[in-house]
Amino acid sequence: MPSSDSEQSDSSGASSSSGQPSAKGRNMSSPRSHSPPLTQKQPGRERAEANRQTPMILMKSGRYLPPALKRKMLDAQGSTTNEAGQRASWEVLKKKINGPVNKVNTSNIKDVIVELFSANLIRGRGLYCRSLMRAQSLSTSFTPVYAALTAVINTKLPIVGELLVTRLVVQFRRAFNRDDKDLCISSVMFLAHLTNQRIAHEVLAFQVVSLLLETPTDDSVEVAVAFMREVGAFLAEIAPRVLNAVFDTFRSILHEADIDKRVQYMIEVLFQIRRDGFKDSPPIRPG
Repeated sequence: MPSSDSEQSDSSGASSSSGQPSAKGRNMSSPRSHSPPLTQKQPGRERAEANRQTPMILMKSGRYLPPALKRKMLDAQGSTTNEAGQRASWEVLKKKINGPVNKVNTSNIKDVIVELFSANLIRGRGLYCRSLMRAQSLSTSFTPVYAALTAVINTKLPIVGELLVTRLVVQFRRAFNRDDKDLCISSVMFLAHLTNQRIAHEVLAFQVVSLLLETPTDDSVEVAVAFMREVGAFLAEIAPRVLNAVFDTFRSILHEADIDKRVQYMIEVLFQIRRDGFKDSPPIRPG
């Protein structure tokens, strides 16, 4: 009997030792493996990338950088074929265009024209149009100055004038569909002065008027009156018969359409301006 008990205990110990290895044996037999990361950190490359991004970050932060330091940083950055160099040069071009456009007036327009021609207007024509449209919408009283500036640039770079007229037409159609009267008025005023400067064709002016008077409302008639006050003198010289048809449409709206008294008074004032020969709104304003 004792021998059998010992045999059972030996057999059970052997089975347990053979079936389930101990924790120590398991740790020794299958050590936990740490696989190396797929990408190794390279501090030298990261530092070089940070140095390439530094000029663009400093320019976008709004900090003042002396021109010599800025030129040195751009030269140390390398060729402008990489993305960071192109972004940095784009920021420099944007400042060279936005600055003269924001400060232009009748007294310094000659200096501003020379300053703008020193920039790459072929590459930055979109920046020029965007800056000019933003400035004109904020100060519509300077619209003749902006039109004269564009007329001089258009003599050398007609692609700039064409792009500006296209963007103004798109902006006008978008504002017309959204019933944005203020943006419509600023857009048609700019188109009117561009027509006076012979950048936009007079057919475009008649198309704008016909669109505004096709279904007359108080706002559309008000925009049409503001447009004709600016471009009427030029159209009277170029196409007087078509202008007579436009004023016949105004007359029928005045007598037949259901519009507000204020808009009717605006139409009557427009007829009086026409009888006076648009003397207060010449196509090219002096000064």
